[in-house]
Amino acid sequence: MTSTLTYFITAFVITTSTPSSGWVQYTQAFDDRKACRHIVKQTRDSLMLEIAKHFGKTLVSIETFDCMTREEAMRRNTKIGH
Repeated sequence: MTSTLTYFITAFVITTSTPSSGWVQYTQAFDDRKACRHIVKQTRDSLMLEIAKHFGKTLVSIETFDCMTREEAMRRNTKIGH
C-alpha cells in the first residue's frame, strides 16, 4: 500500500491573539509540494489579502508561506506551544 502525501498552502502568521504566532493552512489540497509552491508564487498577493481579511485587526504580520502536510503543520505548531 502506497501512502500519498497531500500538501496545503500554509502561512506563518503573527497576531495579537494568544498564542500570538502559528502556522495556518488553506483547505485546497495538492498532490505534490512543487505544484503547491507554484500556486503560492503565482497568487502570493491575493493569499496575503485573504489572510488579512480573515484575521482583520488582529493580524500583525504574515512572515512566510510554505507548502506542507497537515501533520507537518501540527508538529511545527506543537513545537511553538500550541
